[in-house]
Amino acid sequence: MTTFTDVFERKEVKYRLDARQHRAMAAALRGRMAPDAFGRTRIVSRYFDTPERALIERSLDKPLYKEKLRLRSYGSPQAGDRVFVEIKKKYKGIVYKRRVGCSLAAAEAYLGGESYEQACARFPLPDPAMAAESLSPRSVQIAREVDEFIARYRPLRPSMLIECERVAYASIATIAAAAGGGATGLRALGDVPDDLRITFDAGIAYGDLFARDAGAASHPLLPDGDAVMEIKSSGPFPLWLVRALDACEAYPTSFSKYGEAYRACMAAHRGASSFATARASQAAAEQKAERFAAALRGRRPRRFRAPSHTPTRC
Repeated sequence: MTTFTDVFERKEVKYRLDARQHRAMAAALRGRMAPDAFGRTRIVSRYFDTPERALIERSLDKPLYKEKLRLRSYGSPQAGDRVFVEIKKKYKGIVYKRRVGCSLAAAEAYLGGESYEQACARFPLPDPAMAAESLSPRSVQIAREVDEFIARYRPLRPSMLIECERVAYASIATIAAAAGGGATGLRALGDVPDDLRITFDAGIAYGDLFARDAGAASHPLLPDGDAVMEIKSSGPFPLWLVRALDACEAYPTSFSKYGEAYRACMAAHRGASSFATARASQAAAEQKAERFAAALRGRRPRRFRAPSHTPTRC
């Protein structure tokens, strides 16, 4: 049985990378980190929102606390495959995730109004251990939290479909430990925190589920070769990672896939003909401003010299 983590509490920092930066950061990980057991994965997320899309509207205002609900799957799941109903919360820069794993059919029944326990019992996972885990006391407790979220924002409906190709990196030592200490064919350097995770999301596309022709995620959000890198850690970044970020001039940025997709939908609705070009220009301007701010922070303060003053007679 493939285990999964149902609770997260960590800092997640995002970086929007162009093709050059993407290659440079991937190269910087060699010898320290490697793709984890899942390798390259197709991630499909279905976000839920109110009919007015109040959740994403509030999220884009960058409040101190925000939360969202999504149905996440890996690959192209069938009715009996495991998916995850997930609440994602962010408070003062720290991300908290709570999720339950169940079959796709059970998740859709649950989010459609059926009780979590009844949905899991009616559409159990084929693997007996996974089916038991979906109804464990811990999973039921998390489902109660999802129930409270749904009640707080009712009515909710599918709002946006987001797809991407993800490569997730973990420390080589962690990968070896997960493999039972066996040979992995990789030599590791010992300056990588055990909980450090780095993901690269490319090929990000969206589909507006509020649209009349709602369907697949067929609208790209990034140019070819670009990626969103996310560094996930509960502590400070190691020095080698900080230097790699500095070398390729990668700076933290605010990038919400759902938020960017929503902005794209609004721009398309207003008749914007070249939204992708406008967003690329805006992103370039933001990175330029971030580099300028970083340069200012690293510059020594100028000494103040009082101007010479010659007294004059009254």
